[in-house]
Amino acid sequence: MANPFDILPGNLFNLLSTQGRITLQRHYIAILLRLYGLAEFNRFGLMREVAAAEIADYLKTTGVEAEVAAEIEANLDGVSEESVNPINGQKSAQDYASYVLRRLAETGWIEREQHADYSETIILPDYAFTLLEAFRAIQEQKPREFTGQLYTAHQLITSANTNKDFSPALAVTQAYENVRQVVRGLSELNQNIRRYVERAIREPDVASLVHLQFDDYVHTLGPTYHALKTSDHVSRYRRDIITQIQIWQNDANWLDRTAEEMAAQSRLSPAQAEQEIGHYLQFITHQLEGLDPVLDDIDHRHAAYLRSSFRQIRYQLSGADGSFKDRLGSLAKMLAGLADEGYLELPEEAPGLRQTPIDLPDLHSYYTPPTRRAPFKPDDIVLPTLHPDELLALQSLMMQDVTQAFSPEKVDRKVLGFFNGHQRLNVSELPSDVLEDLHWLTTIIAYAHHPDVSYGLLVAGGEPVMVGSYRVASFDLVKNKDGCWRETDAVQH
Repeated sequence: MANPFDILPGNLFNLLSTQGRITLQRHYIAILLRLYGLAEFNRFGLMREVAAAEIADYLKTTGVEAEVAAEIEANLDGVSEESVNPINGQKSAQDYASYVLRRLAETGWIEREQHADYSETIILPDYAFTLLEAFRAIQEQKPREFTGQLYTAHQLITSANTNKDFSPALAVTQAYENVRQVVRGLSELNQNIRRYVERAIREPDVASLVHLQFDDYVHTLGPTYHALKTSDHVSRYRRDIITQIQIWQNDANWLDRTAEEMAAQSRLSPAQAEQEIGHYLQFITHQLEGLDPVLDDIDHRHAAYLRSSFRQIRYQLSGADGSFKDRLGSLAKMLAGLADEGYLELPEEAPGLRQTPIDLPDLHSYYTPPTRRAPFKPDDIVLPTLHPDELLALQSLMMQDVTQAFSPEKVDRKVLGFFNGHQRLNVSELPSDVLEDLHWLTTIIAYAHHPDVSYGLLVAGGEPVMVGSYRVASFDLVKNKDGCWRETDAVQH
């Protein structure tokens, strides 16, 4: 993939630089966000007069004309004003707006399109839309909500048997995107809670800590965390999604139909589409099954933040270790001040002395010797003896699980996806993830002589191939033309 800085204009971020005597980066980004709000749903672009009026309104309401004038003067050092800025004399808000528009166009944030009637239209490039959308999300500080994403993935996956217009390729693709957003949002939530823990430790005063606890954290991350533990809880949808995906993974006809549909909707070949579908299904299953550690970490960080913030508040209110002595000293100074003012007794508004009641000694107030406990004697562990029928049933269930993990049909589909139209494939041409997975490689070799697969294995000459830390004799995977591999093929070769 291309580097973004190879696509973006070279001086795009010079507008937001903080270097120099005069910097208007915060005003430039505010103006860009205003223009983005106008152009977001405008199908024909912004008229130059509308954009200039919006900029002039911002400059007038915020009172930054003097800063813009200072930047203009700073950029004119050593250069004649007429060659850079043809505006002479007293400058108006429209003049400052025109200068800002030129700066935005020079740095690549906007493009100016001139028409036959000499009117101009302001257009935001595609990368500007993407960047400004990210800036606006940062500006709004809205908490990430998971409402509907897991539910949508659940409905897409489980509505196969109820909807006659069900599109399996579209359902898998959209469910993959929704699960991907949920996992990304959980990682973002986890990291944001960690950031709040660090802020709670660094805050210097109680007012900032109380604002962080009851205003900032509650409104930014509180609703998201609450929804995650209630309405959007993963356990409500995970089992149904994984069960349906496992059924699809074991259905060869469904995989073929879905691969053909995806190939028709995209530029992928049927073999590549089948690999893509397998990747989507495996990603959804793997991510949903692996969310428990992330959720536990979020719970741990959330509890750590609450402990840290309240501990800091108590610490700031009561002081550090030894503060009792400081408070005694402060109390002595206050009493001495009252004595100097002529008070022989505490004022009426002063808090009263608190006394701790003392009970008379009783039988529990004296020392009682410890009593020896009885020795611990665990119960005997009795292993039940299984009936032969129960043992056979357990063995059949285990073999069923093993068969679902690896079957001739599943191995055959995976291997045929490697050929990509070729008849013969050397081991060195296999994908890197297969070569690194010794378990899959040995399974492919073992199933090469199975009667239900349509490929075979022939030992080839040449140097051995390194597979991880092992050396494997070079071999070729051969696909039979009629779809059925025979041992006689090996003799002919």
